[in-house]
Amino acid sequence: MFDITWFVKEKIFRIKSKKENIVWEELTEKQTTKMWYFLLFLMFFAILWSAYWSLDIIRWMVQRPTPVPYCVEKVLNAFESKYSYYWYYYGYNDCQLVSYKNPKFDFTKEYNKILPWYKNIEETYSKIDDLKNSIRSYDRNYYRIREDYNTSLLEKTAWKENKVFDADKIANSITKNREQILKLEEKIKRYHQDIQNIKAQYKSEYEALKKKYEKAKKDYNYYWLVYKFKVALLSILFIWLLFTIFYKLYSRAKEKNSPYTIIFSVSTFAYWLVLLHILFRFVWDLIPHKFIEWLSNLFLSFKPLLYLVQFLYPVIIVWIFGFLVYKIQKRLYSPENVLKRIIKDKKCPWCWSSIDYTKKYCPLCSYQILTKCKNCWEYTIKWLKYCYNCWKNLKDN
Repeated sequence: MFDITWFVKEKIFRIKSKKENIVWEELTEKQTTKMWYFLLFLMFFAILWSAYWSLDIIRWMVQRPTPVPYCVEKVLNAFESKYSYYWYYYGYNDCQLVSYKNPKFDFTKEYNKILPWYKNIEETYSKIDDLKNSIRSYDRNYYRIREDYNTSLLEKTAWKENKVFDADKIANSITKNREQILKLEEKIKRYHQDIQNIKAQYKSEYEALKKKYEKAKKDYNYYWLVYKFKVALLSILFIWLLFTIFYKLYSRAKEKNSPYTIIFSVSTFAYWLVLLHILFRFVWDLIPHKFIEWLSNLFLSFKPLLYLVQFLYPVIIVWIFGFLVYKIQKRLYSPENVLKRIIKDKKCPWCWSSIDYTKKYCPLCSYQILTKCKNCWEYTIKWLKYCYNCWKNLKDN
């Protein structure tokens, strides 16, 4: 299992452990049954859920800035012939025109001046959409009639007496259809001219509203960043406090070789992940996103590099997870850990049969189990690094 104490001390703070670890000590405080592993797994996700629930409460505790009203944005987009959509990430404000807190704004006067003509523009755009739908219907009818006309020409070429289609009548229908489409397109042009006249007539009111809107939007973006900074700071302090408490409990339990170490280890690791997530999001908000977009566009525009990454993606995934498995297996099957399990299970390291560790040799394969320490001249296990009677290094002897 991941040793959070060693990682924080030696990898993050670069503090070397003063106490020398005994490599032959069996880490029993990290072992438990399968049932308890399942409960620890549930506890890990329960901690993550409770932590993010608390962070959500912190987000609502901090006062949010009032978003710029959506109805003002719709009016401006209508005058600029843009499609209106709402980005809910910043919060929702349908049509609250006045705000007395940060950011402060009042769109009542400018909005009410331009609102009747905005409704007129919206109605005109609705009429234009209806006319476009009619044109599409006439176009479909035109293609159908033209197919009938082509069939009538084939009948005429074949000199059939009993003709199904009348070419002259169909040609007349095609002409009328095209005339209707031209009339509708002319109406659309007149409606667009009406809209341009309205925009020209109320250009000063539009510019006044846009100027106030841009100022309010700029202020709102600033106060939104301040809000994000406050939320991130409170979240970091809250999670750091919990992480520190559980890390202290974990360190004390580990020093005492307590059976509760694994509980504090899971708790510490869970809060450490949440803390990393908060820090990553905070740094992400500070980074200018335009620069990231420029880098991503540059990467996507360079096709050979993109294809190379796509083909190497399976290899990279296998290498990452293979490296993690290798590190776990290397620690699990290191000579020291294998030896610990052999001694614990009372097995012979040569033939793996059960033996008595008070006897000098294995009775089945005659492998030497005990040797005399040259310092205390007592029998000790041959493969250990230290004598378990006098604690002297056997290799030095």
